[in-house]
Amino acid sequence: MISKEYAFVIPAYNPDVSLLKVVDSIQEIGNNKIFIINDGSDDESNAIFKKLKDIHIYKNVIVLEHVINLGKGAALKMAFNHILVNYVNIAGVVTVDSDGQHSTRDCFKVMEALKQDNDAFILGYRIFSSDIPFKSYVGNHISKMIYNIILGKSFKDTQTGLRGLTKGFMKECLNIKSNRFEFETEQLAISVNNLSIIEIPIETIYIEDNKASSFRPLVDSFRIYFILFRYGLSSIVTAIIDFLVFMTALSLGSNILIANLFARTVSIGIQFKLLDTFVFHAQSKMVNFIFFSMYVYVMGTISSVVQIYGIENLGLSVISAKILVEGILFFINFAFLRLYIFRKKSVNKMS
Repeated sequence: MISKEYAFVIPAYNPDVSLLKVVDSIQEIGNNKIFIINDGSDDESNAIFKKLKDIHIYKNVIVLEHVINLGKGAALKMAFNHILVNYVNIAGVVTVDSDGQHSTRDCFKVMEALKQDNDAFILGYRIFSSDIPFKSYVGNHISKMIYNIILGKSFKDTQTGLRGLTKGFMKECLNIKSNRFEFETEQLAISVNNLSIIEIPIETIYIEDNKASSFRPLVDSFRIYFILFRYGLSSIVTAIIDFLVFMTALSLGSNILIANLFARTVSIGIQFKLLDTFVFHAQSKMVNFIFFSMYVYVMGTISSVVQIYGIENLGLSVISAKILVEGILFFINFAFLRLYIFRKKSVNKMS
């Protein structure tokens, strides 16, 4: 029987000496392999990677390289693929940031948790206080709120880079199309549906106000939240179609209930296709369309009843009632559809 081993994976882009300290501290405690990915770093970092390639000093370090910067996600996928192809005895890995934000003790704590439960996705979560860098404090709190809406689960730390992955989950991650920081968001989305998630507390470390991090709050946040933007865009398109059909039906003498149902019938096929291919990338089957249709008609009926109540009892106009009710249902519908109708199934066994 092949003995199981566990390794560390550290993606690095323009690292400083913190990377050497991370590797040194890991080597002092364990005998695990450490895979470093040079993600197209500038020439100034050459000395650091050259030193890491010295097998006399770093006997367990394997340095993989990108010619150009392709992103953290691409670096992680490169390492995962390399491990899966060349190291069949490695049963799981722990991903670690290169800037020294994760203590060595916590790195091994996550690894031990992975060894204990090889059907789980391990996340090391930081406890945020008001004295951490402002961009990190705000970014994480906003992320937790948005992720709760998008994924239907409340994570304690959505941006943690300290994660424990099983061999099967590594293989599944190779299917993720994203190549930059949003890659880790896709990991969370897949894990919610397919793995048990274990979150363990880790030390919160920020070195020089987190200057070494290559995470760009504005650019990368837009990438991370793009799934919600896609949903909003598809909703706008179908809402326009729905609204035009709704108003046409009203002008032809239909009541609100019939007009809403007719509008839903016309827009439902377009909406399903947009959500399946453009928003959730779920590759849904006919049964999903049937359940989706049932859900749309039920929610359409509820929407109509509430709209009628608003018009008759609150003095709202037909247009304002529809916009108000549909606006409230926007987030409710998103969460339900994401969790139950367009739930993305794993294509691989993850344990």
